[in-house]
Amino acid sequence: MPASEPLVPRSGRAWTVTALVLLFLLINYADKTVVGLAAEPIMNDLGLGEQQYAFVQSGFYFLFSVSGVVVGFAAAKRRTSRVMVVLALIWGLTALPMAAGLGFGALVASRIALGAAEGPAVPAATHTVYGWFPTRDRALPNALVHIGPTLGVVASAPLLSWIIADFGYRTAFGVLFALSVLWAAAWLLFANDGPYATSATPAGVSREPVPYRVFFRSGTVLGAILTGFVAFWATTTALGFLPRYLSAGLGIGHQQAGTLSALPSLFATVVILVMGAVSTRFRRGGAGSRRAYCLPGMALLAISGAAMILFPHTEKVTAIVLITIAFGLPSAFYPMVWLLIGELVPPERRLAVTAATTAVATSAGVFAPLAMGGFLTAENGYAAGFGVCGALLLAGAVAGAVLINPERDQRRLPARSLESVSAA
Repeated sequence: MPASEPLVPRSGRAWTVTALVLLFLLINYADKTVVGLAAEPIMNDLGLGEQQYAFVQSGFYFLFSVSGVVVGFAAAKRRTSRVMVVLALIWGLTALPMAAGLGFGALVASRIALGAAEGPAVPAATHTVYGWFPTRDRALPNALVHIGPTLGVVASAPLLSWIIADFGYRTAFGVLFALSVLWAAAWLLFANDGPYATSATPAGVSREPVPYRVFFRSGTVLGAILTGFVAFWATTTALGFLPRYLSAGLGIGHQQAGTLSALPSLFATVVILVMGAVSTRFRRGGAGSRRAYCLPGMALLAISGAAMILFPHTEKVTAIVLITIAFGLPSAFYPMVWLLIGELVPPERRLAVTAATTAVATSAGVFAPLAMGGFLTAENGYAAGFGVCGALLLAGAVAGAVLINPERDQRRLPARSLESVSAA
């Protein structure tokens, strides 16, 4: 342990916060998936065409990136735990218009508002958990937190598909409202910011923060943005179009397609936990972050890209296996992005840097649905759309392997920042 790192006794509170953050991200992804799972009944009820549906999916990301940056920088000097309560309550409120059965305009407006409230969610959640663990012990809690999104799909896809089929999509939105409110109440009772939420600075010592531009010019942050962009392109494509492809492209029933669409997330959950445990062992054994996090992450993206290109050209069973790999591995890659940034950026800059990184990376959510909607107006549209997604993943894997190197970028930081980073 670095001398500047505070000595904090082990506490069950850290794991309680971790569990609640996991639930926070689970609800986050359930909110995202509900429109994709209810695509057919919503389109039929509101009389939507392919382009209108693509606009709804894209609309979620109109303010997603902007709000991520704005809230990330605004909250950098505030209690992140309180920011998370506000975000969760807004999620719940955005479900009410569709629970009340309002029309297309309300659907678009509520999805835009939901996207604005979900933009800062992952950076805020990750920053909060990092505040409860020293650097060398973060890989496992980081993995546990980031199975929240994948478990959100695993749990919500069959559950919401059942609710939509038996009770209607409006009931599904009502359930999501209730979950958000209940989570906010539990968080206020049991959670707070942790002892590692700020850098340890000796009394009487003033340390000038490293300018943000130093981090944004580093290969590690640039590589994180690029690889995050291609991974999020794949995730957004899955959320909006995978259930429909399973139904229309492979001839699987609507409710079964909703259940099968959870397979990539279930696979990602297993991969995240395995990679978290292995990475922790590597780091405690003295391995650098490039070996422990970067290179394994690029391998995940490359395998995903190859599977993405292949599955539209295979028969049903093989296609489902390849779909599980193609859409599961990008989700398993995300936790490594946050770990790599956490290795480089000190706590007082981390929330803003991760928020800005996330904002740019998740801008893929605006373009991916519109691109897929365009492909679907032509023959063999699914194969073309998934092929482009696979090519992006392969290119991102190569670029990330070249750019991302936290150890190299740490050596290039101004001397005044090195103690702060080691204490983070």
